[in-house]
Amino acid sequence: MDRKKIIIASDSWKGSLDSFEVADAMARGFGDACNDFDITKLYISDGGEGFTRCINATIGGNLIELSVTGALGETACPMVCAIDGETAVMDVASIVGINLIAPEERNPWNASSRGVGMAINQLCSLGFKHIIIGLGGSVTNDCGLGMIEEITCDLSHIRFTIASDVTSPLLGPNGATYMFARQKGATEKMLEPLERRNRQRGEWLEKMCGRKIMDLPGAGSAGGIGCALLALPNTRMVSGIELLLSLYDFDSLLSQAALVVTGEGRLDFQSLMGKAPYGIAMRAQAKGIHCIALCGQVDERGKDEFDRIFTKTIQASPSHLSIDEMMKPEIAKQNIYLAIKALTSSAKYFSNSL
Repeated sequence: MDRKKIIIASDSWKGSLDSFEVADAMARGFGDACNDFDITKLYISDGGEGFTRCINATIGGNLIELSVTGALGETACPMVCAIDGETAVMDVASIVGINLIAPEERNPWNASSRGVGMAINQLCSLGFKHIIIGLGGSVTNDCGLGMIEEITCDLSHIRFTIASDVTSPLLGPNGATYMFARQKGATEKMLEPLERRNRQRGEWLEKMCGRKIMDLPGAGSAGGIGCALLALPNTRMVSGIELLLSLYDFDSLLSQAALVVTGEGRLDFQSLMGKAPYGIAMRAQAKGIHCIALCGQVDERGKDEFDRIFTKTIQASPSHLSIDEMMKPEIAKQNIYLAIKALTSSAKYFSNSL
């Protein structure tokens, strides 16, 4: 009997499990259900938390530890991945990440992206000519001003590829402040001043670079760091998940796959704004391959849209569990394991085409 090739490609379940733990729990479910599956695990981050680590674990490269300043002035020691002698990968989440700051200490008015600029300086001094920066998962909302003010190296021979996990502009209801600042600690009273400050800083960046950048897709990524990076010379903004999948040669892997399983902690309308599950499902759909989204929670308000994108969506966490309970790592792993075992009983999802 031919072994069915299954590709596991799930993002992290934020606050609960990283991509590695999710993939291991899924693989264990498939393995215990049937020994006729050939499992390929891809570690996924669409530019946010774990971006550098996922790339290093999947395609290799040399890890280099930097020492910079974190969002609130603490010391941060991010790892960057040298893919080759000219290209290095870094992510802002390992420098000014929301998970690095305790909830009660988060304050986007005070948080600074200064450490990102410090990391760029250090990579330039090490001789890298192409810097890939993963955006997303930041606790900042400073429009990247701290980063810009910190950069002192000569950028004339440096290329930047910016991997954004969202397509938000800098301002407006879908921008950095109104879409994301609340989860970074902003109160309702802080939103208007934060938006006004970002507008002023965005206008200054546009004058500095001589281009309109505030409305570009991804300008609102990482609290506006995306906008500041777009103001630099030789910068290209790309979808984080599309960049990752290209590095992984994902389309070639799909050619023999029967099923792709993706997911994240919560599937909702934000998932459709360039997030990993959406990008993976679109690639699978283009090849006629079933793609199932297995998530901790699924927002039922998006059911019609999810049904258009995914072959099936599965909420792994039982609805009677509280948020705190379902996010406990061991409970989350067990829920993933049980959901995968249940999935394997349905043969229709394991054909090689839709």
